[in-house]
Amino acid sequence: MKTKRPLVVIVGGGFGGLAAAKGLKRSPVDILVIDRSNHHVCQPLLYQVATSVLAPGQIASPIRSLLARQHDTSVILGDVTNVEPALKQVIVNSDEKIGLRISYDYLILATGASHSYCGHDEFAAFAPGLKSPQTLKP
Repeated sequence: MKTKRPLVVIVGGGFGGLAAAKGLKRSPVDILVIDRSNHHVCQPLLYQVATSVLAPGQIASPIRSLLARQHDTSVILGDVTNVEPALKQVIVNSDEKIGLRISYDYLILATGASHSYCGHDEFAAFAPGLKSPQTLKP
C-alpha cells in the first residue's frame, strides 16, 4: 500500500518560491506552487526592458516550464487570499473557483517584495518603481 506523501504548498513563483521548489526536488514530498501569474520575471532586469535594451520575453519564463522536470511538482494559477494555520489550509481564488481551500502539510510563503526608497518616500515622485499596485497587493 502506497502511503500519502506530505504536501508542501509554496505561495509565490518568484526567486524564493522557485528556489524552494527546486531545493525540494529530491525530497519525498509533493509540491504545489501557487502564483497569481503564469510566469516568472527576472525583476533585476526590468530596468533593461524599460530602457529597450531587452525585450520582455527575454526576462520572463512560464513557471510550469521552469519546473517541468519535477514530476512531483504542480503549479496552479491563483491568488491566495488567506492562510488558516490552525487548519493548515490556504484559501485561493482562481478563474475556476473562488474560495478554494487547499490543505497542506508544510507551507512556504515566498510572496516577494516591493521597491523601497530607504526611508525617503519623497523620491517616489521622481523615481517610480516598476511594480504596479496590482502586482503588490497582499
